[in-house]
Amino acid sequence: MKKESILMMSLMLILSACATVDSGHKGVRVSWGGETDMSQVYTEGLHTGIMYLIDNMVEYDVREKTLVERFEFNDKDNMVTKVELALDYRLDRTKVNFIHKEISDIEIKILKTLKSAGKEVVPQYSAIELNITKRNEAEAKLARIIADELPEFYVTFARLQMTDVDIPLEVSRLATETAVQLGRNELAKKKEAEQTALAKATVAKSKGLFEASEFDVKTKKLMSQPAVLRLYEAETDRQWALKGKSKYGSNNVFGAGVNMFKNLN
Repeated sequence: MKKESILMMSLMLILSACATVDSGHKGVRVSWGGETDMSQVYTEGLHTGIMYLIDNMVEYDVREKTLVERFEFNDKDNMVTKVELALDYRLDRTKVNFIHKEISDIEIKILKTLKSAGKEVVPQYSAIELNITKRNEAEAKLARIIADELPEFYVTFARLQMTDVDIPLEVSRLATETAVQLGRNELAKKKEAEQTALAKATVAKSKGLFEASEFDVKTKKLMSQPAVLRLYEAETDRQWALKGKSKYGSNNVFGAGVNMFKNLN
C-alpha cells in the first residue's frame, strides 16, 4: 500500500514538473516570483523540469492574424471618407518574452499604428481615386509606414489591403443628382427628336399637298386653252363617228352623212 502511494505521488510530481506549449504558439516561462525568463523562447511541445513545479508557462499565439477596422478620414477634397483597412500580421516569434515583459496592450498599439498611417496617406487622395485609380499606390504607402513601425513593439508585418472605400455622402448625392439630370436631358433630347421628326413629316406632307394642288391648277389651266378645247372637240366627233352617230342626231343630214362615210369604209 505504501509502495502504491509512493508511485502515485511520484507520478503526480513528474506531471507537475512539466509544461506544454500548444501548436502555433510560443512559450514564455515566468518564475513563481514573477520574473520573465529572457534567456529563451519555448517552442511548442512538452517541456520538463523541476522548476515547473512552481514556475508558469505563458503561451503566445504566433500564427498570422488579420485585423480589420473601419476608420473615417478626410480625403484631399476635405470630404469625410470611410475607409476599411485589413492588416495581416504576426507576433515576432523570437521576441514574445519581450512582449510579455514590456507590452500589455499589443492589439491597441497595432490599431493605433494602422489609424495613424491611414491619417497620413488617405488625405493625399480623393475618395474616387482610392476607389478606382490610386488604391494600389495608397496601399503601398500604408504598407511602408506600418512595416517600419510594427517592429517597435515586436510585431512582424505581412500585408495590408484597403478593402473598402465609401464614397462621401456629398459626392454620392451629387452623382445621383447628375444622373437624374442626365436622364432628364436624354428625355428632352428624345422628345426634341420626336418633335423634329413630326415637323419634318408635316412639312413633307404639306409640300406634297401643295405640289399636288399646284399640278391640279396647272392641269386645269392647260385644259382651258383654246387649242386643247378644239382638240377635245375633234376627239369627241371622232368617237361619235366610230359609233355611226352624230352629235347632231341620227336623222339629219350630218348624221346620215356620217353613216354614208362609214359604209364606204
